[in-house]
Amino acid sequence: MIAWHGLINACLTPPGLFLVPMAVGLILLAARRPKTGTAIVVLSWAGLLAMSLPAVSTPLARDWESYPALKRPLPIGPRAIVVLAAGRYHNAPEYGGHDTVGTDTLVRLRYAARLFRETHLPILVSGGAPLGGTAAAWLMRRVLNRDFGTPVKWVEASSKTTAQNASYSWLVLRSQNIHSIFLVTQAWHMPRAVALFRAAGFKVVPAPTDFITRSRRDQTILAYLPSAHALALSALIFHEMIGLAWVRTQALLPAPLARLISRG
Repeated sequence: MIAWHGLINACLTPPGLFLVPMAVGLILLAARRPKTGTAIVVLSWAGLLAMSLPAVSTPLARDWESYPALKRPLPIGPRAIVVLAAGRYHNAPEYGGHDTVGTDTLVRLRYAARLFRETHLPILVSGGAPLGGTAAAWLMRRVLNRDFGTPVKWVEASSKTTAQNASYSWLVLRSQNIHSIFLVTQAWHMPRAVALFRAAGFKVVPAPTDFITRSRRDQTILAYLPSAHALALSALIFHEMIGLAWVRTQALLPAPLARLISRG
């Protein structure tokens, strides 16, 4: 199932979103349908170029980050901090060849540690191991304990998707009579995460981190030159847009069908 998800994602986000129709256009050119083939190739190339420009990808990402940073004093009401896993750093040589948390997860943990110092609320870390190995949540717990001196109250180590992060975290915290939480993840991931956690039953106070901010590069001619980083950022935002659209579509489906799809 993870492989199918990856394949679908590759076709619906840049660069695959443009390379697939570009291949179709080349086939049409070979089949002597020059007008249609040329139009598809040119439009696909233009779309790929646009998504590769920082002048396009950076504003796209900033517009997607709909939840602002927390302001001080912090809201009163949440009774726990929930931190979501992201990627991992495989076979890290400087850590004895063991897996540890990846960059995105590390940024989330850093902010969660700061929230803990300010609120002293208990922390739940959530994330499994979709491709096998040690669950991300256990790696997160280790980093918070050893590197940030921050305790972890609960470890949810079974989830493989953001939807499962939400539903499994709900099972853990509902038993503790906790329904209101600070939710920590990247600002670009927050719209989808909030929708899923609210659907699971939580009252969510978004605690986003790692915003896409305007750099000096974005104010020079370099913003109009193709960049691998810009293309990766565009792909990331497309993934989140598609994910949130799917969440909203599922909400319109009959409950039994929605549960069946989520389980799959």
